[in-house]
Amino acid sequence: MKAVVVGTVTAVVSVLVGVGLLLSWASPQTSATNAQGGVDFEPAVQVTTTSTTRPVPTTAAAELRPVRQPPLPPCAAGDEPVTVDAEQHWDRVVVDTTYRLGDRFVPSDLRPVSEAGFGNTDDYVRAVMIPDLAAMRDAARAAGAPFHVVSAFRDYGYQQSLWDASVAANGIEVATARTARPGHSEHQLGTTIDILDPGSTELTTAFGGTAAGRWVAEHGHEFGFVLSYPDGESSTTCYDYEPWHVRYVGRDVATRIHESGMSPREYLLTEGAVE
Repeated sequence: MKAVVVGTVTAVVSVLVGVGLLLSWASPQTSATNAQGGVDFEPAVQVTTTSTTRPVPTTAAAELRPVRQPPLPPCAAGDEPVTVDAEQHWDRVVVDTTYRLGDRFVPSDLRPVSEAGFGNTDDYVRAVMIPDLAAMRDAARAAGAPFHVVSAFRDYGYQQSLWDASVAANGIEVATARTARPGHSEHQLGTTIDILDPGSTELTTAFGGTAAGRWVAEHGHEFGFVLSYPDGESSTTCYDYEPWHVRYVGRDVATRIHESGMSPREYLLTEGAVE
């Protein structure tokens, strides 16, 4: 009888030890498997571990953020032709320090800004933006934030003269941050304007603090316009802050850019690139 009891106890102990070993083996295997997940996301928080497996996300891993693809190209001083048809894709083409328009590129549908209600007869923009430019002008005036257009389309030759003057006055380093080289100016697209308060002629960052500057920055996207070079974004725009420099990309694209929180160049090169 005593032998039977001892045998039974021994069997029970053996089973319990076996279960314990199984659980201790399974635990690190499960952790290792979980640590392999989420290859397309970066965990918001990671914790250190003494095991040899990769760190495992904590419960804060619910806050996963997607890894942006493709990465934003640097602000290199290149001279590559734009990669899309600027005549057709005026709302998506990127013209920056790297990509340029040809020296003969001139939009085929230029119209004086006077057709949008401004007094200028020697500043031109593309016909596609006239209705929205007129609507933005009227809305700004109604809001007590009127503005006028001081510059619009510039051809390659005119931009060359501006670049040469900037280099002579400020040196190459300052000129590079403030003035586009010929072919690298958004003004050549025919969908970009410089705006100021009525009566003002000097382009300074102070415009950003005026009623017109604040109104356009906040409401311009409702009419298809975005600030190409917003404050604090020189690393993504490649140029210094210019609150007066406004580009037309259409209401849909402008709204997407505004809601993304990105600069136009960053959005167009990462989220809205033309295929």
